[in-house]
Amino acid sequence: MRSGLLVLVAGFALVGSAFGKGHQSDKPLTADQAVAEAEQALDTGRVGEAAKIAERLTKTHGLPKELATRSDIVLARTNLMLGQYAPSEKIFARIHKSAPKDVRITEWYARSLEGLGKTDAAFALFQEVLAKDELAEGDSYWALAQLERQKGKDKEALEHAELALKKPIMLQSDELDLAIQSFIKELRPAGDAQKPAAATPTPVDTTHGTTASGAGAPTKSAP
Repeated sequence: MRSGLLVLVAGFALVGSAFGKGHQSDKPLTADQAVAEAEQALDTGRVGEAAKIAERLTKTHGLPKELATRSDIVLARTNLMLGQYAPSEKIFARIHKSAPKDVRITEWYARSLEGLGKTDAAFALFQEVLAKDELAEGDSYWALAQLERQKGKDKEALEHAELALKKPIMLQSDELDLAIQSFIKELRPAGDAQKPAAATPTPVDTTHGTTASGAGAPTKSAP
């Protein structure tokens, strides 16, 4: 299966300019290189670039199992960031079934379920990752905080909304930051003058997990 690593992605003739400043290669990418580029793009919020690569990856066949899984995760994460929750959930459900202990897959799977309105299933998965102290992304804390508020768990919702501003959020925006701070203000006890922390979009640790790397996406309810 070694040859699979050298398969050129269908339709790829991507040069350095396609990936922006800092990408030096002027040669077509192998499938392995293309997946790595897409993962990096997702980790840094460049969803447009990731989407272009993901589209071509879907046309590439004969990849080794591990690389095919990484390619599927790229596609699912891209769909999640674009708000296309149904195809994202379908892929994550399959991968989660085969790798239930992968906390990154579980976290992204939970967000795709939340986006589809499957709130009980999403909440259970968020709680599973949270119990391991492995919830990594601000998007996930924000989604969880909103679910907790719906369930009347205001104390937990406040705590996790505050954490959402301290964790990396992909596609960060002023509107989202204001929405989270407004949410916090509504839940904070009267007389508590503490101000919510400013958002700090720090890169996610992408080394964790058995099948995946990278960060996630805004939830359905985020502006």
